[in-house]
Amino acid sequence: KGIMTQAVLQMIDFGFKNLDINRIFARPYGSNLGSQRVLEKAGFHLEGRFDKTLIKNGVLEDELIYAVCKVN
Repeated sequence: KGIMTQAVLQMIDFGFKNLDINRIFARPYGSNLGSQRVLEKAGFHLEGRFDKTLIKNGVLEDELIYAVCKVN
């Protein structure tokens, strides 16, 4: 339904309008395809992948770094 994408877009808008920041980032697990898709639909770009750096429920997971920058 796109609810999460709309929520992320509203938070990006709020952050850039009300806070003195130029970049917002997120760090989803590599296996969380839903979160990755939401971030991509909201304009985030994949900046990096760290293989097997996080442990979730005893399993090594990849850590992804997504970010969106303020357009001046």
